[in-house]
Amino acid sequence: MSAKTLYNEGFIRTDKIVLHYLDWGGSGPPLILLHGLADSPYLFEGIAESLQNDFRIIAYSKRGHGYSEAIDPIYDTSTLAEDLKLLIDSLRIEKANLLGWSMGGNEITEFAIRYPERTDKLIYLESGYDFSDGAFQTIVKTIPVSPFPDKAGLVSIDAYRSWYHRFWFGDTEWNHVLESNLTASTSINSDGSVTTKPNDQISKSFLESIMSYRRDYRKIQAPALVIYTSIFFYPATNDKETIDSYDNLEKNVINPWRLSSIRRIKSELRDVTVKFMPAGTHVSSIFLAKDSIIKSINSFLLKD
Repeated sequence: MSAKTLYNEGFIRTDKIVLHYLDWGGSGPPLILLHGLADSPYLFEGIAESLQNDFRIIAYSKRGHGYSEAIDPIYDTSTLAEDLKLLIDSLRIEKANLLGWSMGGNEITEFAIRYPERTDKLIYLESGYDFSDGAFQTIVKTIPVSPFPDKAGLVSIDAYRSWYHRFWFGDTEWNHVLESNLTASTSINSDGSVTTKPNDQISKSFLESIMSYRRDYRKIQAPALVIYTSIFFYPATNDKETIDSYDNLEKNVINPWRLSSIRRIKSELRDVTVKFMPAGTHVSSIFLAKDSIIKSINSFLLKD
């Protein structure tokens, strides 16, 4: 599963935070990629390599994730937006396109509101949802299988890899990108067991922060591309009761939430393009619909 890396790694070190980032270089205007909860910038490898001919691609680990520093308990959206500004300032980027995946949509929203002069265009990659909506709270409370591994899933890196693959990417063949993300998102203890990065406590702090941030789309001046999938979860199981529970969640909660989100976005954002991807889930679309994602991003960012 090894592959040649096409990026440079770096750290931004200040007295407040240490942030880790990947820089694919590339020509053209900067495009900064923000990952979702419990992931890392390594997940963007395929997308970054496909875009670097036209853009300078940078992705970074948000605080508490990957190789960035964890400063407990400060994980609110305001602070995360300032971390993004710190990255842009430190890399001497005057103005950037921003892509936020999942919870990364909160950060790019807040940044665009605070710093419109530093924001070019916005891309919401499966992040065109307001996580303060009651629907998301219902999802968190009623998801059929916990998004956190149990003790058996943390007994070893092999056990965690198996759990992580099955729960999040059960419709995707394991690959070197997922392996790199797994490595960046875990620590191996002396007994061989695994501690996730962020750990459960920090992840729950992030969730609380995510659900407390109400997006004010009307204050955004930048054009936006909003990319959706048609399915949020992939139940990697043969258990009919679990599959039925997921189907009911998709039908009765997630689909109405998505439609409501689209209506609100079209109503409140000044200049918005909405695209649906042909395959994949909330997470796996970066692999299963990569070509469509790249085509949509290029079309949006390269048009005058």
